[in-house]
Amino acid sequence: METEILALPAPAAPARASLHLHGLAMAALTVVCWASAFPAIRIAVQTFGPMEVAFLRALAGALALGGIALARRAGLPAWRDLPALAVLGVLGHSLYTATLSLGETHIPSAAASFLIASAPIWMVLLGRITGAGKVTRWGLAGLLVSLSGVFLISLGRGGLLRLNGYALIVLAAAVLQAVYSLGQRPLLARYSGLQVVTWCAVFAALAFLPWAGRAWAQFHQAGTVPRFCVLYLGVVPTAVGYWTWADANRHLPVSVAGSFLYLVPAVALLIGWRVLGETPTLLSLAGGALVVGGVVMVQRLSRR
Repeated sequence: METEILALPAPAAPARASLHLHGLAMAALTVVCWASAFPAIRIAVQTFGPMEVAFLRALAGALALGGIALARRAGLPAWRDLPALAVLGVLGHSLYTATLSLGETHIPSAAASFLIASAPIWMVLLGRITGAGKVTRWGLAGLLVSLSGVFLISLGRGGLLRLNGYALIVLAAAVLQAVYSLGQRPLLARYSGLQVVTWCAVFAALAFLPWAGRAWAQFHQAGTVPRFCVLYLGVVPTAVGYWTWADANRHLPVSVAGSFLYLVPAVALLIGWRVLGETPTLLSLAGGALVVGGVVMVQRLSRR
């Protein structure tokens, strides 16, 4: 059997091209899914509290992902990995959504998306602190460029951000996302991305059970649009977004797939402008460009 498999001809060029186009389509869909989360949160926090948004998003995500996992017959994790999955679920799903939601009670969605885009910077720093990586000169330069962009966004007046502490709260969400991304790497060596994100969402929902009663009361009293937004957050950005991202990474080189993430803040800005009427100032746009530019420097130039 082994000899027969090795003797199989390589896929034809049209087949490879088809898989590449499929990967590009999945990456583009991921960008739209994840970018749409920021305006949806902005709408949801007008009716729901940050903790209630976090619980409802995790619950909807866990149900949707659980259905997908059952349909695909994904296996159960080992008992020894449950504590790690629980910690990642609380940090990367529950607290991430709660802090981001709290920040978006006072800042528009596009500004939040630019600040969250700094997560790769914090991954580099955390990797350096934990000994998992090193910071080159280009990496340090990218860090400074990105942080200067955060500073400019924080000074935006009359546009995306006012000078207040809520920018730091969103920045804390970016750090939580970085911790989640680094922490799941050992687990992804043993489980599929679907398994990891499903169990993280389950533990995230369990962690916020104390807010379940208030979440249900607010959901019962909310209008159609806020209800739709909290359910949308769990189904589309969480379940569909993570699934399409895994599919994109399966058919695209890492560098190609990763470059799509640079589009998330731009798409979030366009959605926020069209749906919420958020018009960014030039200062905020300049800051966002510096944040993304710094991330590009860290991920690209620091490897040279």
